[in-house]
Amino acid sequence: MTRITPIGISLLFFLSAFLSAPATAKQLRYLDQPIPDIKQNWRADDYELALDSLITIKKSQPDLLPKRRGEFTGPVYDRFISEDNFRFQLNIKEPVEVRREEAIRVSIALKEMMRSYFDFKAKKQRYGSEALGIMSYSLRQQAIFFTLTVEYWLTLPQGEATHPDRLMELDEHKRGAASLLSSAFKYLALTGYFDREDLEVYGWELAHITPELFVHLPMAKQQSIVIQVENMMDSHESIQVREAMTKLHPNLKELMEQHNKVLNAAAEKE
Repeated sequence: MTRITPIGISLLFFLSAFLSAPATAKQLRYLDQPIPDIKQNWRADDYELALDSLITIKKSQPDLLPKRRGEFTGPVYDRFISEDNFRFQLNIKEPVEVRREEAIRVSIALKEMMRSYFDFKAKKQRYGSEALGIMSYSLRQQAIFFTLTVEYWLTLPQGEATHPDRLMELDEHKRGAASLLSSAFKYLALTGYFDREDLEVYGWELAHITPELFVHLPMAKQQSIVIQVENMMDSHESIQVREAMTKLHPNLKELMEQHNKVLNAAAEKE
């Protein structure tokens, strides 16, 4: 008779709960930790609950975090990075300030979720695919946040929108986004830490997502990102990554040219 380990029992319980949970279910449990309903789109509260559970699981059973394409936990990870989770933030019927606050909270939770999956003390990332997937998703979240910020700025009175404190806040957000994007490309270069296949998938994800966030960055930061892309085009050991960066490069150059035209037109008006 086959003996089922405690871990096996926990996984079977999770799978059973997932398959039998009614459509109105609000929560599952995995390794005795609460997981928000993965059949429903997640909001900031759900990400924060999932983050707390990830942190607890990592402390007690670090080998059992939800995995991308995992037999049992794949559906949980898929919910982490589901595009459907953005629906509330993109719903124009909701107040923009509420949607913007939601984007901020989700961004913070995603940052901490990445930390749960990254382990740079290790020679090889055990959760490389998962960590890189959340990084890509975080970039998409940042792009949406900036779209909401522009929408929000348009609702402000002229005096408030141009107030030094408001402009400083916007500048801080842009510097944070530039730092996140720069880090994303640095991870792409860490061929010793991640499997080649995971980096190749990640490279194409970056090629797809980067322009959405890149357009919001200051010119100097854009130039820095383009240099990183050019380095990857020339020297990355993966042909797939080089091809992805080669496809991305002209798009970024075009966005920079458009940005430069806007700056020059503004300077002429002054």
